[in-house]
Amino acid sequence: MKTILAIFLLALFVTGCATKYPAVTEYRIKADPKQSTHLQNSCEKKSLTVAQVFVPSSLMSKRMKYVVGSYKEYAYNQSEWAENPNRAITQEIVKVLQNAKIFKTLENYKSFSRSEYTLESRVDDFSQYFSVDEKSLYVLVDMTFSLIENKTAKVVAIKHIIKKEEAKEPNANSGVEALNKALSETLEEMSAWLAGSCL
Repeated sequence: MKTILAIFLLALFVTGCATKYPAVTEYRIKADPKQSTHLQNSCEKKSLTVAQVFVPSSLMSKRMKYVVGSYKEYAYNQSEWAENPNRAITQEIVKVLQNAKIFKTLENYKSFSRSEYTLESRVDDFSQYFSVDEKSLYVLVDMTFSLIENKTAKVVAIKHIIKKEEAKEPNANSGVEALNKALSETLEEMSAWLAGSCL
C-alpha cells in the first residue's frame, strides 16, 4: 500500500513540475528597418496622425493563413498571430516613424489632438505562398500609403510598395521571419518617401 501511495505521489509531483507549452504558438509582427538620415526632410516642422491600417477581412483576426498554388488558401492549426495584423502593423508604422524623427509631432489614430497631416495605409497582401511542389516558397507584402493634408482633406502624395521575400522552409516560423523582413523593407521605403512629401 505504501509503495502504491509513493508511486502516486511521485507521478503527481513529476507531472506538476513538468513544463507546459501552449498548444498554439503565437508569432509577433515586428519591423526592424535600417535607420538612415533623410537628406531631404520637408516634414520636420509638421505634425502627423497615423490612421489605423486598412486590411482585408482575412487579416482582421489572429488566424495565420498561407496560399498553396494560385488560389487555395489554408490556415495553420498550431500557429497564430499574437495580435491582429491590422493593429500590429499600425503599431509598427508608428514606431518606425517615431524612431525616424521625420515629423515634429506624431500621434496614433486614438489621439484627440489635431495634426496637419494624416497617413492612411492599406494592406492588399501580407501572406505566405507555396507552390504545389513546395519548391517555390515566398511571402508578399503589398501596401499603399496616402499622405492627406487635413486642412484641405486632399491627398498630397501616394506611394505603392510591393516586397517579395523568399522563405527558407514551408512552415509558419520561416514565413513570419520573411514577412517581418519584407515589412521592414517596406516601412524603410515608406519613411524615405514621407520625408520628402510634405508641402
